Amino acid sequence: MDKAIILMNMGGASNLDEIEIFMQNMFNDHRIIGAPPFIRSKLAKFIMASRLAEVKENYKLIGGGSPLLEITRSVQRKLQERIDDAIVEVVMRYTSPFAMEVLSDLKRRGIAKLFLIPMYPQFSTTTTASSIEDIRHCAAKIGYHPTIVSVLDYFDFEPFLESVEERIVQGVEHEDPSELNLIFSAHGLPMSVIKKGDPYQKQVEAEVRLHVERLKRKGLVFNQVHLAYQSKVGPMKWLTPSLQRVLEEIKNKKALIYPISFTIDNSETLFELDIEYKEVAEKLKFEIYKVCKCPNDSDSFVDALELLYRKM
Repeated sequence: MDKAIILMNMGGASNLDEIEIFMQNMFNDHRIIGAPPFIRSKLAKFIMASRLAEVKENYKLIGGGSPLLEITRSVQRKLQERIDDAIVEVVMRYTSPFAMEVLSDLKRRGIAKLFLIPMYPQFSTTTTASSIEDIRHCAAKIGYHPTIVSVLDYFDFEPFLESVEERIVQGVEHEDPSELNLIFSAHGLPMSVIKKGDPYQKQVEAEVRLHVERLKRKGLVFNQVHLAYQSKVGPMKWLTPSLQRVLEEIKNKKALIYPISFTIDNSETLFELDIEYKEVAEKLKFEIYKVCKCPNDSDSFVDALELLYRKM
């Protein structure tokens, strides 16, 4: 066996001790902060100094750590059970397992071809491009020269869409969908990134349109469907509308949220959506506020990943 599939994700602090290294690595990524290295390092230190205590408190509210790695490991195991011609590995961008340690092992084992699959359905320079760039940089650094094949996005891949809609159906549960406002909440990006040609916004919008059409065919017609953005940091202009604004504008106070940027639940879904915005909804006197789970390690999502690999 000389092939490996690498599932790429951002990473997340699995415990409170990892929060600092996660933030340090993320804010030192030139794809996240596009300033010269010296300035980026200063900015990273400033952001960490001002936000570290708050972030630690937020993590305590979700049990002290992100489940992202644990769930991704479950996806890895399930995918490996279905695939006998390649090793399945996980690489995180900002926390362990880092690209360097995984690639060093693959080089030692004589793996000659890598298939990179992002856990981000839509392409962005800040996520997929950053992960691929990191893997190529680390491979070159250790003199490892495998053939590399990459999936760049799969926001319009039917098996993946099915795994998302399965979660939306579960989220509706016993409610009447015609009374619910379905909100696709996407991770925000600064407009400066979008203006440089990043396709993320267009792909998110295209995926929303696909889900609306497909859900209608399944008999799920919602009161209204919205796209909103979360996770804004700093004073720069970011993608709009914000999730807060959308919640404020919903008149019948009934919302079902789907976190469209993520395939695996993490601190942004479990804290921001399940806790922070739930408090916003309560202040706005929402009668229904529900958050769908990400595809996570569901059979339908693992099916989609297997099919993506088979197509590569």
